[in-house]
Amino acid sequence: MCKQKACLITLALVLSLASHVRARLSADPSIVLYYSFDAISDIVVDRSGNGHNGVVEGDIVVDPGGISKGAAKFAQGSYIDLNGPSFGPQDVPTSGMTLAAWAKCENTGGHHAIFNARASDSTWLVHPELRSNGQFRWLLRAAGGMTIFDIRAGAVTWDEWLHYAGLYDKESGTATLYINGEVVQQMTISNPPSIAGDWGSGARVGYNIDNARPFTGLMDLFYIFKRALSPGEIQEVMVGIPPGVADDPIPDNEEIDVPRDVVLGWTPGEYASELRGHSVYLSENYSDVNDGINGIVLDANTFAPDQLLDFGKTYYWRVDEVNAAPDFTVFEGDVWSFTVERFAYPITGITASASGSFGTSVPENTINGSGLSDDLHGVSAADMWISGGVPATIEYAFDRAYKLHELWIWNSNQLIEAFVGFGAKDVVIEYSKDGENWTVLEGVGPLVQAPGAEGYAHGSTIDFGGVTAQQVRMTVNSVQGIAPQASLSEVRFYFIPTFATRPDPDSGATNVAPDVTLSWGGKGREAVRHEIYVGVDPDNLVFAGGASESSFDTLALDLQLGQSYSWRVDEVNEAADPSTWQGAVWSFTTADTISIDDMESYKDEEFLEIWATWIDGFDDPGNNGAIVGAVPSLGDFSPETAIVYGGDQSLPIHFDNSGAPRSEATHTFDSAMDWTKHGVQSLSLYFQGASENSGGQLYVKINNTKIPYDGDAGDLSGATWLLWNIDLSNAGGDLSNVSSLTVGIEGAGAVGVVYIDDIRLNRLAP
Repeated sequence: MCKQKACLITLALVLSLASHVRARLSADPSIVLYYSFDAISDIVVDRSGNGHNGVVEGDIVVDPGGISKGAAKFAQGSYIDLNGPSFGPQDVPTSGMTLAAWAKCENTGGHHAIFNARASDSTWLVHPELRSNGQFRWLLRAAGGMTIFDIRAGAVTWDEWLHYAGLYDKESGTATLYINGEVVQQMTISNPPSIAGDWGSGARVGYNIDNARPFTGLMDLFYIFKRALSPGEIQEVMVGIPPGVADDPIPDNEEIDVPRDVVLGWTPGEYASELRGHSVYLSENYSDVNDGINGIVLDANTFAPDQLLDFGKTYYWRVDEVNAAPDFTVFEGDVWSFTVERFAYPITGITASASGSFGTSVPENTINGSGLSDDLHGVSAADMWISGGVPATIEYAFDRAYKLHELWIWNSNQLIEAFVGFGAKDVVIEYSKDGENWTVLEGVGPLVQAPGAEGYAHGSTIDFGGVTAQQVRMTVNSVQGIAPQASLSEVRFYFIPTFATRPDPDSGATNVAPDVTLSWGGKGREAVRHEIYVGVDPDNLVFAGGASESSFDTLALDLQLGQSYSWRVDEVNEAADPSTWQGAVWSFTTADTISIDDMESYKDEEFLEIWATWIDGFDDPGNNGAIVGAVPSLGDFSPETAIVYGGDQSLPIHFDNSGAPRSEATHTFDSAMDWTKHGVQSLSLYFQGASENSGGQLYVKINNTKIPYDGDAGDLSGATWLLWNIDLSNAGGDLSNVSSLTVGIEGAGAVGVVYIDDIRLNRLAP
């Protein structure tokens, strides 16, 4: 079958860009921020490396139908907050600017702001917009509100992807608006001023600061630069990640707390050779990686370093993809980075008590960070603990037992410390697992006296040597001088991670798939195996199985839809003491439904077309009169985008039984599904017919078992979305091995179209 639709960016343009070494604009020093929108949670990660992650306000989700992978789908009134005041002078464009983004905007009758920023003096600075009258707008202002230019030009095509790029160059005095890579208007400005240099009143993607002009629709590949890009660079930001370039690094770019034995991975470029197709560069030196020094050639898209990486160190890496013969073109990759886990981490769950205190100088001051700035302490006694006398005792209780590494002590640091000497000197430190049996820590010498000046770094480090404790007690037997009271400024306990941390899904997550694979990013340092406990009662978890890696497949547990579960991971090593470190209890709630097909993933790309999944009668019209596509008579075999129930696409099935016994489209799954698991009770789908439909009876087939529609036959002629819910207890057939699902229309002579959307398995009838 050959069904094709013209793309907005021609294949020739994509290949011409991909056949050269990429300029790597994402590493350009003039870049301010870059949102790929491939992943969205509570934040949108800035992939420029500048750390300007945006905070999601309202309803913004990833839509799979992006220009380059995912796109951001903005519900009306939603936006991404950039925290404009956090942008320093080095990050705000003043002498030049490029703002570029793909947009597929709904025609709501109003204006749509792609981006907006406002200066501290309330000057509205930037207006890249799709206007309600169908024009584009590109406007910038100088300090004090003076308009530099206001371009209004072009013609918006609503509900279709288009590329917007607004440029300004002070040096040449030109402002340019590109749409779909072509100049639609360019202006020359006399005595061109600088753009106002701060975003002090805010900056947003998708909504003006005064909650006006909401962007509604899809957005992808959002860039801001501090210079005007060249025409060739505009083409590059339009294409996004060229098909020849490695992408999707594992671990994520700039990820922290990465295990020392990490195995690096990536999605290979489209043209990488199967033999010797990847050149990998890894170093703690950015320049070595950026310059391509000491690469390793691999035939697989994974790389395991020869030795354990260093604790706490940041590493840089890059993957260049090499084309096959005869040209062996090299597609140079971006430089990514990650930071290895630290040897020890600070304990945060601590309570403090003491034998006595003086006024507001209470023991809690030693653990609450008061007086600390960048780990340097001040001189205010109100930020310290002062005892009632000497000897004095201060005790710390942790939220659980830890394997202790070190204790950092900031001694008393009042301005009069050098003369009076409140600081603790001779101390006895004890530790306990149960608060009753105490052991003295050996080798603790006199503490170092503080200078009594601002900017005091911790003066004493106590080595705990990996002992296990839940309480630590310090008895001060003497002070540094003549003071009648003892004092400490701050303490910090460091522990060696021996229990599981960083669960995935996050604790408290909802709408989790019932076949979820549980994993934990932080595994116990000494663990040789992991024991996983799962249950509905957090106080009565049941052993679910063991694992040698830090993940666990729950499929055998048959987790139920719409149910809350708790789980924990115990880290085990019989050769260690203790042999088991019990983990924290985490939780998640499974989704109420399992999506079979919401029709949102299809694109006009090879193997991603909707007709390549839902197989119709195109090649066998005598036996099957169905054709999948929006307007097959015009050669449009894409999903339907105007008549949809949920999301942006539906499955259009044009049926014609005048020369065939039936019309049907069949989705054969990549692997068979078990519809008897997870408490599934029903299959549901939404359908809509058309008033011009003639006859026909709707049905589905699960494998080859036919289930006729049990509603009014006339529903197929109604132009309204209807829900069909199928009770699977009466469906028949082997539901434990479902390999295909068919939607069809039978009835001699029936002709028309039916739209299908949101096919789901349900715990309860929707």
